[in-house]
Amino acid sequence: MNDHIAFLDEWGNNGLDFTKPGVSTHFIVTAITLRKEQLSEAEVQLEAVRKRFFQTGPIKSAKVGTDDKRRILVLKQLLTVPFQLFALVVDKRELRGEGFYYKGSFCKFLHGLADRELYRSFPNLELVADRHGDESFMQGFIQYIYNRHVPTLFNQASFRFVNSQASLLVQAADFVAGTLARCYDETVLSPERASFVQLLKPKLLTLKYWPDVFAPVVAQSVPDQANYNAGLAELCVGLGQDFLHRKLSSRSPQEIDQVTCISYLLFHFRHVDPTRYISSRELMAHIEERRGNLPTLHYFQTRVIAPLRDAGVIIASSTKGYKIPSCEGDLYDFINHSNTIIQPLLSRISKCRDRIRLATNGAIDLLEREEYANLKQLLTD
Repeated sequence: MNDHIAFLDEWGNNGLDFTKPGVSTHFIVTAITLRKEQLSEAEVQLEAVRKRFFQTGPIKSAKVGTDDKRRILVLKQLLTVPFQLFALVVDKRELRGEGFYYKGSFCKFLHGLADRELYRSFPNLELVADRHGDESFMQGFIQYIYNRHVPTLFNQASFRFVNSQASLLVQAADFVAGTLARCYDETVLSPERASFVQLLKPKLLTLKYWPDVFAPVVAQSVPDQANYNAGLAELCVGLGQDFLHRKLSSRSPQEIDQVTCISYLLFHFRHVDPTRYISSRELMAHIEERRGNLPTLHYFQTRVIAPLRDAGVIIASSTKGYKIPSCEGDLYDFINHSNTIIQPLLSRISKCRDRIRLATNGAIDLLEREEYANLKQLLTD
């Protein structure tokens, strides 16, 4: 049963001759996702946004254009509506090979990227898109979806077109796609892009940037060197990204939660603020948005964070929360925080062991068992 529905729109074109006017440097696909039970409420709220800012016309990014103050006002109202966002941002300048100069190859490549991300999150998703005409990216995407997601008893994925004039949610997707273009595309880049990203952040389930490189940090300039070590940051981002590549196709609920968590940490590091810690509550709420229910703190710590670290992902933590490390100080925060937990535990075990040994005249040593050899060595050294 498809309990989620997504409304898609795209921004950009398939041109690759960047010396020509009007050729975008990026291609962006945006999806507004929500539960079907939220659809009526979302439409009522979007109609209020449309009337306030666009009067008798549709919600459309092009109508706001370069008026960033107005765009921010629209965004603030738009983002109070109960939906989440998926976005795919492709830097076309990184597309290599003659094949990409053919529209068919270009679109098939983008279809694969968008499909993999959307259906990993929502296997039974119903997709709705605007029909722009023969040149639309979506025209090919519908055939791609049908070829790869034939409906079965267990997989109810579907795709349909609507007229954007009649779909407020497709209009909202258009506005978000146009706003992301103002954040990334060199032809329409805005000085307010940091503000746009900050506003969009709470709604973003996924922002997939291709190619997956370390470079794009749009929210702010790199902090001073005391708080930022580029080599260390690149290593930690790379380890997180490697985990994502290995687990993207997983259907394990726990691994999906782990992917959701590390994706959010990476997004925040690269697009918002690489120095800020993110609380457990914020990360758990982000997992809740994707899975539909809130995980417990114990589950989050033992089934999400701990396995990520066991898999080699470096996540700094302190009383302020979690983050991808950006400097040595973040790593020492993690060590110091861990030390405040480990040392008292070791002390309690040692006291318990000593008292039992004393009370039994040495007959019982709680750490004599083979499985406690490492622990015994720690307490003996």
